[in-house]
Amino acid sequence: MTEKLEQFQERLAGVMENGGLSAEAQSLVSEMMDELAELQRSNKALRRVILKSGQGSAMSTRLRDALYE
Repeated sequence: MTEKLEQFQERLAGVMENGGLSAEAQSLVSEMMDELAELQRSNKALRRVILKSGQGSAMSTRLRDALYE
């Protein structure tokens, strides 16, 4: 996803250089890009937490199975 975000930022910079957007549109798109970057960072952190919690539950399942045997 970071590659996609970088591509969007490059395309936005190109459009802004050509004057293809009004000042209001530039501001809106810049805010949206910042929000997209923040959501991407948050998503990555949440995925890490989910992976860690999944590993913990797998260990408890193994332990539970061992105790039942």
